[in-house]
Amino acid sequence: MKVLLFTHKQDIDGMGCAILARIAFEDLEIVPCKTFEITAKVLEYIESKQIEDFDLVYVTDLCIKEPVLSLINKDNSLSNKIKVIDHHKSEIDEGNNKYDFVSIIVEENGIKQSGTSLFYNYLANNHYLEKTDYLNTLVEWTRQYDVWDFKKYNNQNARYLHILFEELGYERYIEIMEKYISKRKIEFEKNELDVIDKFLEQLNKDVDKIISKIKVVEININKTIYRIGYVRTPYKYRNDINEFVKSNNTFDIDTVGMIMTDIDTVSYRNIKDIDASIIAVYFGGKGHKNAASNPQNNDKFRKLLLENDL
Repeated sequence: MKVLLFTHKQDIDGMGCAILARIAFEDLEIVPCKTFEITAKVLEYIESKQIEDFDLVYVTDLCIKEPVLSLINKDNSLSNKIKVIDHHKSEIDEGNNKYDFVSIIVEENGIKQSGTSLFYNYLANNHYLEKTDYLNTLVEWTRQYDVWDFKKYNNQNARYLHILFEELGYERYIEIMEKYISKRKIEFEKNELDVIDKFLEQLNKDVDKIISKIKVVEININKTIYRIGYVRTPYKYRNDINEFVKSNNTFDIDTVGMIMTDIDTVSYRNIKDIDASIIAVYFGGKGHKNAASNPQNNDKFRKLLLENDL
C-alpha cells in the first residue's frame, strides 16, 4: 500500500504525525507544508495526477480549503482515498468539516486534541500500528504542548520537544524522536539538553528587547474592540513571548500579535480570555481560542501594517 502524507512542518504536532506515519507505513511519501499552503499543495498533486499513484492520502494537523474540498467531494476516487484529520476550531467555524472525508475534532472526552493524538488513535484503531508506552509518552507530550495543557501539568518535557524542534529543524527532530523510539524510552540525552539550555539562555537575553518595541493597536471586529500588542520576533519564540507579557501586562492588551521576522505569518497568543482565532480569521487566518495565526500578505493585514507603522 502506497501512502501520501501532507502534514504541518512548522511545529511538533505536524511532525508527530510524520513520525507515526513512518512507523505505520513502509511505502510512504511525506509532503511537509507551511500553514497556509496546504490547499495549493494538494491541488498541485491532483492536477498533475501524481495523487493517482497513491492508495491512501492523509492531511494531518491542517485542513484543505474550498474550492478544493468540493472538487475532492465530487470525485469518488479522491474522496475515498483522502482523509483529513485536524483539530483547529476555526475550520469547523468555516464549515470545512461538512464532508465525510474530513474529520475535525477539537476536544474528546473532555481532553483537547492535537493532530498527533487524533492520528495516533486513527492509526491504532485501523490496525496500522500498535500503541506502546513510549509512543503514548511522545504523543501525550506533543498533545500537551500543542494545546497548552503542558502548563496545567507543569510538564517541561513537552516544552523541551518544541525547543529541540525549533533549534534543530524538523528533519533532525524526526531523527532524534526515532532514536528515542528505537530505545523504547523518551529521555533527553546530554547533547540535547545542551541545545535546550542554550535556547533558554538566548530567549532570556532577547525577550526584553522584543517586548520593549511593542505597539498596541485596537481593532474593531464585529463591534468588539480587541487590544493587540504587536511585536516583531523570530518564529521560534512564538510560544514564549506571551508568557513574559502575562507576568506583567502593563500594556493592558488582550493578545500578543507576533509578526514573524523569518517566515510569512503572524501568530497570536492570548493574554486575556478572548478568542484569538476571531482576529486571525479576520486577517485570513485560522486557529484556536488561545493560539491562532494569519498570513502577513493578507490585504487587511498589510493595510494595518502601513497605517500603524508596524
